[in-house]
Amino acid sequence: MTITQQKFSRFGLSTSAAAVALAMVFGSSAANAQSAPAEEGADDVIVVTGSRIARPNLESNSPIQVVTGEETVKNADITLDTFLNTLPQVNPAGTTTSNNPGNNGQSNINLRGLGSNRNLILINGRRPMVSGTDQTVDLNTIPQGLIERIDVTTGGAGAAYGADAIAGVVNIITKDNFSGIDLRAQYSNSIPKTDAREYQFAGTLGGNFDEGKGNLAVSFEYSKRQGLIKAQRGFASQATSTTGTFPTGKYTSVSGNPIPQAAINALFASYGTPAKDIPTEGLLGFNSDGSLFGQGTFNNPRDVANFRYGLDSPANPNLNFFPDFYSYNFDIVNILVLPLKRKSAFLQGHYEVSPAFDFFIQGGYTDYSSATALAPTPLGTTIRGVGQNSPLQASSPLILSGQFTGLVVPTTNPFISANLRTLLNARTGDDPRLAGAGGTEAFPISYRFLGTGLRQQTFRNRVAQGLAGLRGEFAPGWRYEAYYSWGETNIDQTAAGNVNVQKVQQLLEAADGGASLCAGGFNPFGIQPLSAECVSFVDEVGNTETKFTQKIAQAYVSGELAELPGGTMSVVLGAEQRKFRYAFDPGSLFGPIAGFNTSTPDLGTNKFTDFFGELLVPIAKDQSWADTLELSLTARHSTSDFNDIQNNVNGAPAKDWAYGGTLTWAPVREVRFRASYQHSVRAPNFGELFSGGGGFPQIFDPCSINSNFRTTRGAAATTICQNAGAAGGLAGLTSTFVATPGAQAFITTTGNPNLKPESSDAFTIGAVFNALGITGSIDYYNIKVKDVIAAPDVNDIIAACYGYNSINPNLTVGSPYCNAVFRSGGNIAAVFLPPELGGDPATGYFQQINQGTIKTSGVDVQLGYRLPTPFVTAESSLNLNLMLNYLIDYTVVGIGNIKNKYAGTASYFGAGLGTSFPKWKATGNIAWNLNPITLSTRIRYIDSMKNRAAVQFPGETFSGPKSVVYFDFAAEATVENVTLRLGLNNAFDKQPPTYAPNVQSGTDPSLYDVIGRRAYVSARLKF
Repeated sequence: MTITQQKFSRFGLSTSAAAVALAMVFGSSAANAQSAPAEEGADDVIVVTGSRIARPNLESNSPIQVVTGEETVKNADITLDTFLNTLPQVNPAGTTTSNNPGNNGQSNINLRGLGSNRNLILINGRRPMVSGTDQTVDLNTIPQGLIERIDVTTGGAGAAYGADAIAGVVNIITKDNFSGIDLRAQYSNSIPKTDAREYQFAGTLGGNFDEGKGNLAVSFEYSKRQGLIKAQRGFASQATSTTGTFPTGKYTSVSGNPIPQAAINALFASYGTPAKDIPTEGLLGFNSDGSLFGQGTFNNPRDVANFRYGLDSPANPNLNFFPDFYSYNFDIVNILVLPLKRKSAFLQGHYEVSPAFDFFIQGGYTDYSSATALAPTPLGTTIRGVGQNSPLQASSPLILSGQFTGLVVPTTNPFISANLRTLLNARTGDDPRLAGAGGTEAFPISYRFLGTGLRQQTFRNRVAQGLAGLRGEFAPGWRYEAYYSWGETNIDQTAAGNVNVQKVQQLLEAADGGASLCAGGFNPFGIQPLSAECVSFVDEVGNTETKFTQKIAQAYVSGELAELPGGTMSVVLGAEQRKFRYAFDPGSLFGPIAGFNTSTPDLGTNKFTDFFGELLVPIAKDQSWADTLELSLTARHSTSDFNDIQNNVNGAPAKDWAYGGTLTWAPVREVRFRASYQHSVRAPNFGELFSGGGGFPQIFDPCSINSNFRTTRGAAATTICQNAGAAGGLAGLTSTFVATPGAQAFITTTGNPNLKPESSDAFTIGAVFNALGITGSIDYYNIKVKDVIAAPDVNDIIAACYGYNSINPNLTVGSPYCNAVFRSGGNIAAVFLPPELGGDPATGYFQQINQGTIKTSGVDVQLGYRLPTPFVTAESSLNLNLMLNYLIDYTVVGIGNIKNKYAGTASYFGAGLGTSFPKWKATGNIAWNLNPITLSTRIRYIDSMKNRAAVQFPGETFSGPKSVVYFDFAAEATVENVTLRLGLNNAFDKQPPTYAPNVQSGTDPSLYDVIGRRAYVSARLKF
């Protein structure tokens, strides 16, 4: 008897492979596919995803989506994520369009929107090499040539496969006993722009030897994707969000020593500025000729004033808003589609010495490069007084207390123009945080460094993995498998365009403006030339190295315990140990660096020791009330242990149970009901334990005078906006402040060695049916994750301060949520959490903790129908498939028990990748097989959504994306050994819906097609 993973079987139904690809959610595991080929022996057994018990067919009890390997390349997708993201159960997250926020050029999958770190990628039921501190697998490292099928199990599988399988499993099944040669070439490009080229060459060869006892197969691939910048697409060329950090430089107001409005009025009157456009002190920018300009105010009669730059100048005004107000258009140079160059090889083989000893091997190597690019660096690094700063903050003798974001300039700086000095000298107050008083007091400015160029990251990822094992039947009805795998990932990253803020402060504080430190010094007032010597003085190029090592040993036995009235009771018992090692070398990129986040060295290990078991109990069979009734039980005990070598922290071991059960009942052969419960655990990963990072999520500021909050909450709203905040409120700006759209605020999180595992409970109930030629399934799922490891949502904290939820209904100025909000120049610039909310008392950084819950529920539906069309040709048929997901609920309870319901909402920048949740998603396929020609259509639907911000700030107005329908067409012809395929993806060139605030590029580029119409051609030769 042999064990295979190739056959498809489903209630005895036979359909074409094209129908299988999308009609297979039916069965649960691979249980919904086709009947076995006639040449397969009746004794062959199959191990399906979600279980290690060998069965006589691909029937299983957990909801599963099955797609064939052929489907993954039919639309010219050169990476697996591009295809998998079209499945309704998947929330596109880290993809080819993830430039900012980025994921280091990698491609991940995100089941149910629970995060790519809460599902598991497998190859033939075994873990491949990871590529991230969150222990996710990069789909770019998995070649497509040897894939037989992909099983997508949703609803939890922690008991079967261990940590990380909270949301489910993507199990990639490779071709067993492949014999022959399979060559494929494909090319695609956008039409008519021809600026998004992709191509791939792939070859697979294999054969049997020693009279079929052994088989060896190897697959090679070379793929290349052309990068695309946002200037190449009209919807993305102008940023829909804004920035308060300009390449022109901008004056930052301080409450203790303001510039008198009369002085500003007089200066701008001398420019001939209309009275309505004269700015306040928080709206002053610098022209290159020494004059000042008024930034203007969003949604206000005050427009941009005295702006002396051209529209196509390096000042690059955002034309979505100009001349209503000025904001730098940072999007035009950002990358829209990441470039990729990949070489990969995959090998597998086995040799059966006897039925009891079948030796198998598997190995792979991938080498690929990618890149991201962002606009020139805004200086957002914190500056504190000398001796008051952390290693990641700059210091200045000009600061006596507190902290500032940007730069601080002494009034002795020689580059201060006559116009600016007139305003500075008019000051009569004293801000105790800054050196000096009145006209001689130092002053803060914000600035974006054009001189150091784009913030560019280039990545080279090399992933090697190998596996060897032994399997066989050691007694009638009893089998075993044991294997050992090793893998290593090396990621080399170069980050350019960074700025050393401490060195910039040195230039500003020098009596000669820095001319003694580098040629010409540094003039921050307007867009001024910066010498190559000065660029070299402040520029920081970082080279980091990351290395992951993974070692896994697993062994299990499975067999038949007893014969029951309903069939054979079977059992699995096994053990597994997984060891991970993570090392990160940040190189010299450390300190008060603006640009890409600086990091500290990391070195740590993590180990899991698991024992698992499974029991299949057939309860009834061939009864009047039940064709079949069976119960399956799974359990896993896991001990996790970590060691933070870098910081000499030896964590305490954590012991957890994962367990589950499924019950299936088929009252008749054509209908089967199923229900399951799974309790899973996810241990904290390297990033959560050891590392951290900063970010600038997009925010909404309720204190804008045109907000619903200000217009409906009256005097209480005025009071809290005037006074609340870590460094005070709006003060004198309260009555005039208007926040510009798309503002961002800084937040930093750090690792926590005391984290405990997350846990989840998943329930599913559904039915599979086969009647009147229609095969289908419907499944309800409900997943709840507890003790969630997550950073606080900045907008939740802001909303809590200003009473949008139940946290601060009386608008108390001293609320800890208000004490977390830090304003600079009126705008919310950062969130530094007080100790009451988990912040570090010294820095305000947030140490990750177990907090809150995530709950999601919904319904999956799949229908398939095969209609013979003998009036065309004897073997022709029309195959129809529909996959649909309806999202009922996606609720997050976060810091302070703040509860938000996100089902039906579109995400924005900083909320995380894969956090748009349309209520309806569907993919339909129509294929007319005319033999040898097949005509096919794929239709994809994404429902309309409201904005995520509308949930967090009820009563405020935000836009959301409309519904979208994509049509893909293809024609394929097969003549003997050659197959030629021509197609159009997004045939009607549907542009992505734009909304604000958005993830990036005016939309959610992971969810929607940002390339447009794309034509492709592929050719395949098999023999």
